[in-house]
Amino acid sequence: MEFHWAALFQSQEAILWKVVVPPILYFAHGYLATWMAVAALFRPYNAYFIPGTKIQIPLTPGIFPKRRAKLAQAVAGTVTDTLLTPHDIKAQVENLLTEDNIRLTIGLLVDSVLKEFRDTTKLHRLASDIAELSPTLLEHFVTSSIESLQAGTDKKVATVCEKVFDQVVLTTRISLEQANEFASRILEAFATPPKVRAALISILSPSNISSLEESISAHASGPYKLLAKIIGVKRVCYEWRNFLEKEPEEADKIIADMTKRFGIKDQLALQIANFELRSLPLQTVNKFKANMVMFVETFLVEHKDDIVAAVRKIEGEAMSSVRQAIVGFNPEDIPEAWLERAKQDLSQFLLSYLKRELGELLEQAIPKLGMYNVIAQKIDLFSAQQLENLIKKICKQELQALEWFGGFIGLGLGFFQIVVNAIAP
Repeated sequence: MEFHWAALFQSQEAILWKVVVPPILYFAHGYLATWMAVAALFRPYNAYFIPGTKIQIPLTPGIFPKRRAKLAQAVAGTVTDTLLTPHDIKAQVENLLTEDNIRLTIGLLVDSVLKEFRDTTKLHRLASDIAELSPTLLEHFVTSSIESLQAGTDKKVATVCEKVFDQVVLTTRISLEQANEFASRILEAFATPPKVRAALISILSPSNISSLEESISAHASGPYKLLAKIIGVKRVCYEWRNFLEKEPEEADKIIADMTKRFGIKDQLALQIANFELRSLPLQTVNKFKANMVMFVETFLVEHKDDIVAAVRKIEGEAMSSVRQAIVGFNPEDIPEAWLERAKQDLSQFLLSYLKRELGELLEQAIPKLGMYNVIAQKIDLFSAQQLENLIKKICKQELQALEWFGGFIGLGLGFFQIVVNAIAP
């Protein structure tokens, strides 16, 4: 039997094309198609046009570069609406808002500030900057306070005056030495012999003398009424008045001598030293306080221009005082116990404040942060290549698996093609 080598080679070639080649071609086709689909997500980076026309070639640029703005909005919406909601932010802040964390934060802040004060160069620069700003701040504070007071919207002046009255004026006691000084000034200015003589002459007027005589006749008992008639009170008063008017020098000497002999100064000083505002009726004290507040407010409003001008005149002194106060500050002079107590007080105040106001503060702060716009703008500013690198960095293995998956689908189709060829050659 003759062996036909040509037929054998032809049959092997047919088997190769029907059995081996289809799976390889289908695998290559599936892998290449999937690779091109993945690549079309990112590339090309820019749009291309048919040469000589303005017709844009389809699928240029890639899907992600072309839809970058919508992608940015979608990612931002997902993050702010699902992943990082205001409720999540509030819950995280509340978890961090503990007494230990607040104390640690306040401690670091205070230590950092005190450390800056140890730097001489920074301290002098800070002193100069604040000193230059202090006159402006002082003038603005004085002007705005007086204007608010004038408009009736500011109660700080009244509050300060009331506190000064309650804590200083109401509790002030004058020493006996100061009372003697006051008594001397009163006698020298208001109770001099000529002024006392003039007051006596005014009191001993004819109508007052007649009233005195009528009062004695009406109210004095029998013996005293008889004594008054024997002495002649009316005649004595007229004689005393004539003496005061006609002999002023002698009268002044008598009044001065009587003031000294009677110890008027000592008695007046003793009354001043023993006087307390708290001993007066409460209604009188409150009225006195209200009058003092009204006086201060009226004075400030009426002398606004003079006060502002005075503030401007002391700009140099204000700057110098502020500068010296800051430069002369030495953190080492602060007692450690006081510093720790201050940190603890600040921590407790801040903790109680945040616990009370945290919800409202976050409601106001979170919308102002604009997280949606920040995320959207950040992603929109990515270049096409940066966007591709970012996505591939996140899901590189998944994209490669997708490409191999396309290849294996093609391989399966290749084997399916062999079965089809075997059934229907």
